[in-house]
Amino acid sequence: MRRYTKESTNPKSNAQRALSGRTHYVDPDTLTYHKSRILRTFILEDGLIFGLIESVALDPDNRTRGCRSVLFDIFGTVLERNKLEDCVKTRRQAEKAMWADLETLDAKALTLEAIARFENQAKYEADDMRKDLEKIQ
Repeated sequence: MRRYTKESTNPKSNAQRALSGRTHYVDPDTLTYHKSRILRTFILEDGLIFGLIESVALDPDNRTRGCRSVLFDIFGTVLERNKLEDCVKTRRQAEKAMWADLETLDAKALTLEAIARFENQAKYEADDMRKDLEKIQ
């Protein structure tokens, strides 16, 4: 896994390229299903955190919309995201909330925790594969 870098000046394209292989959050089908639009993206904390501002449908018929920020760790796991009922009306309000959320996070500590989870999962899968191979004659 590598740190996030700016991949495009187009917010949607930048989010999709940055998060590709890490999460399905901004895949085309996911965005369509949730009626979401990516308004802005941010490379934060030396590339350890990826942030975006999205406009989302607040009802199934897409009659009302709201904005919220989403912060992802290096593996594409959502760190912070408001519930739909807590969305704000403007992109600027969502950005302000994102900066406030970011101040509460320790990016390096979160990244080290994510790496430890990744290592544990990889070890579990490798051990499972070894057990499976032992069954083969």
